[in-house]
Amino acid sequence: MTFVRFLFREGSPFVFSVLIVLFSLQNIPLLSLPENAIGMFIVSLFSLTYLSMQMGLSAFARVGKDGPLVDLFLSLIPIITLIVITVLQVVGKLDLTMFQMLGLGTAAIVTLMDIIFNTLILFKMNRLASDFVQMQ
Repeated sequence: MTFVRFLFREGSPFVFSVLIVLFSLQNIPLLSLPENAIGMFIVSLFSLTYLSMQMGLSAFARVGKDGPLVDLFLSLIPIITLIVITVLQVVGKLDLTMFQMLGLGTAAIVTLMDIIFNTLILFKMNRLASDFVQMQ
């Protein structure tokens, strides 16, 4: 039970980052996805699953705790992974196909949506909670 709770709370950005790295290393035959619509569907499914998990955590977050700051830093892990992959591709150490670049672009959009919307929602909820406590 503790592992499942960790996986849904703090572990989901780590799992998504590992999936991003595995996707960018598609030269491993066992882990490679087909470069067609089915492969892009799988990439989109993983990205949307991550986003829905993060949105669910934002909806059921405890108000008044240090959760938003921790969630912000944990949400930065996938975007840092994407930045590292982009730098490796620009330098020439990592050769990405167009399919991989489109999949990583989808992951980048989902990650930015997580950082912007979910973190703003959590910070707004905490600010409203602190304003409510001060009014009482």
